[in-house]
Amino acid sequence: MSCRQIPGGLLFLLFLCAFATASFPLVTGTIKGKVTDINGQPLPDVKIMLLDTSRGQAYSLETDRKGNYYMMGILPADYKLKLERAGFQVLEGRISILPDKENVFDAVLAPEAKQSVKPEWEDQNFRATELFKQSQYEEAAALYREILAIHPDLAAIHFNLGNCAFNLGRYEEAAGSFREAVRLKPDFFDAYTNLTNTFVRLKKSEEAIPILEEATRAYPENAGLHSSLGLLYLNSGQGVKAAEFLEKAAAIDPKAPFTFHSLGIAYTQSGEFEKAVTNYEKYIALITDAKEIERVKGVIEQLKSLVKK
Repeated sequence: MSCRQIPGGLLFLLFLCAFATASFPLVTGTIKGKVTDINGQPLPDVKIMLLDTSRGQAYSLETDRKGNYYMMGILPADYKLKLERAGFQVLEGRISILPDKENVFDAVLAPEAKQSVKPEWEDQNFRATELFKQSQYEEAAALYREILAIHPDLAAIHFNLGNCAFNLGRYEEAAGSFREAVRLKPDFFDAYTNLTNTFVRLKKSEEAIPILEEATRAYPENAGLHSSLGLLYLNSGQGVKAAEFLEKAAAIDPKAPFTFHSLGIAYTQSGEFEKAVTNYEKYIALITDAKEIERVKGVIEQLKSLVKK
């Protein structure tokens, strides 16, 4: 019996065909984990998405009833990870899927922040504020009164109404509104300031002083309150008392130029010209208005001449 010999060229060709049709296992990775809420309770039905933006490769799965998830056969890459479930904040990040490895990613989802309910008077307040900006104070005040007729305990609306009255020159009315604002909200510091300015216009500083003194005792670290009280004493001609509270204001907030200007006036009133000069110099060091600086420099020179005497 004779053997047939296969030509060498044909044998090589058969080898190549066998090589070409052989399949090689694809190296992939696996991801698993657990998703819970902030109290540690498992979250089912959380949608989990993996996206490789460079290749457009995406995977999607959901957690089971115990909050667990598992997926295999993921091509190794860096993925954008996104977790979503109704009623919870979306959680996003990045994760690297490594080959031949079980990649673990546990997550905690926080609940969605509850949207605050807009008060029914907010639109009316907005319209009134727009009218105020356009200097239509009477029209704005009418809307603020409508709000207060239904909601009389809104300190901010009393404050806004007071600003309307002040700009209309109705200072007694403005004072009443500002006093009501601070009664409803004792830490309403802007209302104290405007109340001070109103009583200064009315030349009734003595009526506001007890209110501001009580406020400074309640809030001793508030520079604005001390400054306002100092201004009231200043306008009542009590320079020494004014300086006492203005110095406290300056110690709390040493970068408020108006406080040092008021101290300059207070020390001038009390005849302490050197201290007046020092505070006026601090004042002009904090401002940039060239005309005002020049004006105060003239005042300083006059005071220095008094010091020499």
